Amino acid sequence: MTKTRFALAAAASTLVLAGCQYWPWKGDTTSTAAPIEAEKPVAVTAEETVTPEAAPVEGTETCDVLESRGWEAWVNRMPGPGAVPTIHVIGKVDVRTGGYTFDWKKGPTDRSAMPALRLKLIPKAPGGAATTAITTEDVKYEAPASSLKYSRVIISCGATTLGEIAGIMDVQ
Repeated sequence: MTKTRFALAAAASTLVLAGCQYWPWKGDTTSTAAPIEAEKPVAVTAEETVTPEAAPVEGTETCDVLESRGWEAWVNRMPGPGAVPTIHVIGKVDVRTGGYTFDWKKGPTDRSAMPALRLKLIPKAPGGAATTAITTEDVKYEAPASSLKYSRVIISCGATTLGEIAGIMDVQ
């Protein structure tokens, strides 16, 4: 019985040690991997503007909005000549300075019976002089409604979700 245990222990030790040769441990100087070549400097002339640091990295979008509140949404279905159902979204956002303007980008819509409308708020900092105090700005989105009903509206800015509005009202 001891010979069997010894043989099993020896086989297990051999398997463990065999597996270790593929894992580089801290301080391991016997690695068989090829050495990594040092990065070579890139020569840039004055006419070129190559800045690898400026390249956007996916998932690292920033947002200038400090806080948001008061989000509301409704669909205007008022009848009349040429009337088109229109979705309205309003809210308040706090930004670092005055003078911001805001654009909106419509995101993908779910394919469910009552889809969610995804909107991205894009703050644009002022180009010239502006107040240097935290400022509350009213933001508004208005566009033709692309669905009969919406389950909710999701507002994001950069990689942050600012608000989610459920129970979208129809105004007639």
